[in-house]
Amino acid sequence: MRISRHYPIGIGILLWLGSLTACYDSNSHFGESWVETAFRNVMVDSCTIIVTSTTIDSVETNNKGIALVGRYSHPLWGTATASSYVPYATPTYSTDADEVVRFDSMTLSLNYSGYAIGDTTRPMRLHVHQLQERIIPNDNGYIYNRATFPYDETPLASHTFIPDWKMGDHVEIRLPDALGEEMLERLHRRDDGVSGDHFQDYFKGLAIIPDETCESALAFQVNDTSAVVTLHYHIENEDRHESCDIKPDPESQFYHIDHNRTGTGLEELPEKNVEVASEELGGRGLVFGGVGWYSTLSFPHLNNILQLGDYVSIESAYLRIYPEPGTWTEYNPLPDSLYLYIVDENNVVTDAVTDYLGEEVQHATFVSNNSIVGENYYYFDVTTFMQEELGAVGMYKHSLRLVFDSDTYTGTFRNLTFRDQESENSIDLLLTFKIYESY
Repeated sequence: MRISRHYPIGIGILLWLGSLTACYDSNSHFGESWVETAFRNVMVDSCTIIVTSTTIDSVETNNKGIALVGRYSHPLWGTATASSYVPYATPTYSTDADEVVRFDSMTLSLNYSGYAIGDTTRPMRLHVHQLQERIIPNDNGYIYNRATFPYDETPLASHTFIPDWKMGDHVEIRLPDALGEEMLERLHRRDDGVSGDHFQDYFKGLAIIPDETCESALAFQVNDTSAVVTLHYHIENEDRHESCDIKPDPESQFYHIDHNRTGTGLEELPEKNVEVASEELGGRGLVFGGVGWYSTLSFPHLNNILQLGDYVSIESAYLRIYPEPGTWTEYNPLPDSLYLYIVDENNVVTDAVTDYLGEEVQHATFVSNNSIVGENYYYFDVTTFMQEELGAVGMYKHSLRLVFDSDTYTGTFRNLTFRDQESENSIDLLLTFKIYESY
């Protein structure tokens, strides 16, 4: 039996229990020669859940081993755009200076990392620009998603391709011969201006910018074999081809993210450090990687069940979260995993919802029923949390923070939209508790 969502849990249960006799266990009377007692097992799914969504101040995006590039438009939350900035370490050039070398080409090679969002069947066009300023992390070693560095307005190269990211192929972009010839010449004659720390002053790096026509976003690997700039050349009068790899500097490589919220429910809200009630988002909660949104779940009326008997204990508690139909598609699949962290009254994380052994952070189990719209959901076993929360008041009360793992937040546009309790297929808490009474 489902209690109306419009009753706080205490009122709803009291109205329900008044007419319900099936909740009594026929074996629940004991010690009647001394004290007449009884207990009832009660199951409800109408516990009030307050949903708020918050945007993270900044997301660290440097030294992640990936370059996120492209654009993704969400049907409710606007367009997220990622541009990647890649500085380069001083290359090792070993061809003897007495040799006569001839330049062949200069290329940028990008290997797919295995993540994409949006319609990857459509062409993607990228522009590669040369940076005008050397990238230096903040004093804490981080560079954030809102950071940007100036680059030449005219691109070095532009490249259009159909992303073949599932096959693990790569994208190769040819860079201007003039740049390559100059770099090869200076490296070959051991010019001090391109040696040691001077190299990053000479070649400050590349900015990879998506075209405005892009309908998808991709992640490319950044390591010793990907996002590498390669000088191809040959030795004159010899059938010998050589190459010099200019490898990315991972600590300073990062990606910048813009979020265009025009025409959405987020448009009038501050861009950071804001906590938004679900009512302001059309009755929704939001978790969104890259742009940094997470949701907080509070249970203000949980203690009302303590009024139902002399002693009340929670036997089990399962939280169910239903993704809103229409907010996920083949090109925007549901996230693989979700996590819950416990936060105090100051919204500071104090612990995590763990597995049944209490050893690892619990990730949500996904239940799929594609034959019925709205019957796909994630669920968590939050029994221990609810048991510890029952009876807590004031500064001792806690809430739950619904989040992705850090890699999903920092390296993807994965997202989840779910409804609050004012609609069908909404978030709910399946609560089973035992009521003890004495007569």
